[in-house]
Amino acid sequence: MEKQDYSQFKQKVQDASDIVEVISSYVPLQKRGRDWWACCPFHGEKTPSFSVSKDKQFFYCYGCHAGGDVFTFVEKMDGCTFPEAVKKLAERAGIQVPRFYRTARDEKKEKEKEELLKVNSLATDYFRACLNKTDFGATAKRYLHDRGITDEIIERFSLGASLQGFGSLIKNMAKKGITPEAMHKAGLVREKNGRYMDFFIGRVMIPIKDPRGNVIAFGGRVMGDDQGPKYLNTGETVLFQKRETLFGLDVAIKAIRAARYSILVEGYMDAISLHAAGVTNAVASLGTAFTKEQAKMLRSAAPTLVFSYDSDAAGLRNAVRAVSIANAEGLETRVLVVKDAKDPDEYVRKFGAEAFQELARSAVRGTEFQIRYAISQNNISDMAGKARAVSNILPYLHECPGDILREEYIRLTARLLVMDEGLVRSEYERYRRDAAGKRLRDERYEARRAAQETTPAAEQKAEVPEKKELERGPLADAERGLLMVSLYRPSFIKEAEAKYGAVGYSSEVRSSLAQKISSRTKRERLADVKELFAASTEDEKSELALVLSLKSDETDTETLRRMATDCVKLIRRTALQKEYERHSLLVDKLVDDPEALKRELNLLMDLKGKIKDTYG
Repeated sequence: MEKQDYSQFKQKVQDASDIVEVISSYVPLQKRGRDWWACCPFHGEKTPSFSVSKDKQFFYCYGCHAGGDVFTFVEKMDGCTFPEAVKKLAERAGIQVPRFYRTARDEKKEKEKEELLKVNSLATDYFRACLNKTDFGATAKRYLHDRGITDEIIERFSLGASLQGFGSLIKNMAKKGITPEAMHKAGLVREKNGRYMDFFIGRVMIPIKDPRGNVIAFGGRVMGDDQGPKYLNTGETVLFQKRETLFGLDVAIKAIRAARYSILVEGYMDAISLHAAGVTNAVASLGTAFTKEQAKMLRSAAPTLVFSYDSDAAGLRNAVRAVSIANAEGLETRVLVVKDAKDPDEYVRKFGAEAFQELARSAVRGTEFQIRYAISQNNISDMAGKARAVSNILPYLHECPGDILREEYIRLTARLLVMDEGLVRSEYERYRRDAAGKRLRDERYEARRAAQETTPAAEQKAEVPEKKELERGPLADAERGLLMVSLYRPSFIKEAEAKYGAVGYSSEVRSSLAQKISSRTKRERLADVKELFAASTEDEKSELALVLSLKSDETDTETLRRMATDCVKLIRRTALQKEYERHSLLVDKLVDDPEALKRELNLLMDLKGKIKDTYG
């Protein structure tokens, strides 16, 4: 019964998870014809070769050959198991995960999340009421207005205020049945000597939300410089991890997708000020260094990321590091450096949104910014200083996506340092060889260490697997063509085989796929593609995605019949030619056996005639 329930649940999740909508939440898609296209998220590329079919509900990359259904995509993108992918998509679609699917640990964690969301929601309402209905709130609102933050922006970001008493929030929440212990778990109160006190006192309150708009944490800002730490944030909880959170993404996502780029600032007040000025594609990190998790979130929204950090020394260093992280995740990066202001907030208030947008449009490319920064940190008046600058720049050249851009940056480095371009290039080639050697040594070391730490039964998992590439060539393409026909018109294959002979598959993967298609195809009806993907291995999913991509809307019945004939002929001819070659080698060994020699010669003549027929 459980197996049937799980199958029904999985099917319900798949029906509710349109593959175009799901993938577009990770990768910006553009429609061309009936399909959607993007640069592949699984390997670096500049020209889109990653296609998504809404009609057939599958994806396929013509570059790295990754392919599959919506579950496969989430598995690959999030690095999770199939059951985890099903669960993630269920939660995304708002489908209740059945009890049989959840462990006791899952249920405990989900219950804790629900309780914290409730606490945060009630606290948000309270802070907003304090802003709008108290004397202290009036002071806080004037502070926001003076910074150019309008009532509309206050409402958009659910801004509020925390009163100056040590127990104001605790007393209010108690009336709603929320205990101090629950508030402590949410990071809203602190405990000292057995007593609970409000954590946020006398501050403007900024709810921190997840991409769905749920409040997962809070930030609080003082309204003067002599009132303790300028910013306070909720500590990390089961809801809130700083490295996986971007402030303002819930309100900025539409603008980011429309603009095709995001702007990242260091603090939430910077982001709020930019939105107030009309720059609505801005988000912020939360006082932490930029992370690869944040880079992945932004890459799923738009292909380009503009960093706009503070203009002080720390801000510039942070930008240099952040560019490398973003580049590694496949983002095109730019860096905007504000002048005559310490941060984006001050700049936009002094010079306006249009001036800031112009800076964003003319922002320097990320790698170029890194190169110029490295040069600025060295005295390049002599060759020793230039050599140090080149040494600092080499890692940035190595991270550069593609040889063409790297060559451009090598020329830029040489020009800025007024030195021979060939010297820079030779230094880079030496660095590249050393880096490749180090990477190989590290991989071997990790493989040996893993092998030593694993049990005999698990040793196979410790091996470093070779990357599998889909087989190419006329025979492989013919077999894929035959699989495609078998999905739509299997009788055409039988017609061709009746004339030219039965054929098989040279690949175990395609042979297995053919059996699965055959068992699910009845009376010329297309096999259930969703069911096929669910029943296939990773290699089979890649093959199936490529097979499905062979059929376009213009592939009519006659084309399918011709394709079946051509594919059967080529596969049959290849098999016959191999057989002919094998028997030809036997002839030379049978010169002393006239009877056996005669049989082989007759067989060769027969094979030759059959081969000729396949050209017919």
